[in-house]
Amino acid sequence: MRVLPLLCLLFSSSVWAKLPVFVSADWVQEHQENIKLIDLSSRDQFQKYHLPNAIWVNYAWLIKPQNGLQLSGGPDYMAKVLSQLGITPKDQVILYDNQGNLDASRLYWELKKLNHENVALLDGGSVQWVLKGYPVTQKMPKITPANYPTPSTSSTDRLTANKQEVMAAIQNKQVALLDTRTKEEYLGSSKEKRTGHIPGAQLFPWQAAVDFRNGYQQRSAQQLTAFLEQVGITDKNQQIILYCNTAHRAARLFPMLQSLGFEQVRLYDGSTQEWSQDKSLPLTTGAIQ
Repeated sequence: MRVLPLLCLLFSSSVWAKLPVFVSADWVQEHQENIKLIDLSSRDQFQKYHLPNAIWVNYAWLIKPQNGLQLSGGPDYMAKVLSQLGITPKDQVILYDNQGNLDASRLYWELKKLNHENVALLDGGSVQWVLKGYPVTQKMPKITPANYPTPSTSSTDRLTANKQEVMAAIQNKQVALLDTRTKEEYLGSSKEKRTGHIPGAQLFPWQAAVDFRNGYQQRSAQQLTAFLEQVGITDKNQQIILYCNTAHRAARLFPMLQSLGFEQVRLYDGSTQEWSQDKSLPLTTGAIQ
């Protein structure tokens, strides 16, 4: 008589156990009835096909322009967005897109700032899902608004770096600055006045995190660890600040680093869009010698 309740308990605990940063397509297929799926691909891509019951989210909804800068809207703003999407703090949320989780990672960062416990990324996104042969649909899900209250305390300060903190990091060898843009953007042009990278920053293009030849999944921990060692990051307790132009590409390295066990990782939300506007702040061209 106790077998059924025990099985239910085991099933429930397995579903609600703390999620890793990335989950596989097989895991998502197995747990579809107990999760909320959010697709951050383009609208056209979503209309062509998406995972069953996935909710579409426009990347632009994650941004609230402020003083001409593309920035995070903050806890209150994101709580309202999530409420309109029918998401609650208790939901197990799985995020994905079709670009190696480039866009989905930004929402992952936003949810982590809200202390949302059960959130993960579908490794490889919709690309890996299709390669696995799992079903897709064009059916639009019905969304019922919910209540996602703004948390009494958030992790915004812990996971976000501001301009002053980046300025201090330039002089502090204990903090690593990672530029996640292209090599060309990083090197800059000597013919332009405001170009190049923040002094001391190392180059780690966001694409290096993704194995595009293997179903757009994240590269192996061994590969990523080797890449990090090349830019001098070996300590899991290392303080790291990520940036690009608008913190869009930089956000992709946030879950990558978390999955490797790095916990002191922050995103410079203003990134070079803010930094380059302040002519008193330094930018340097060329590679670090």
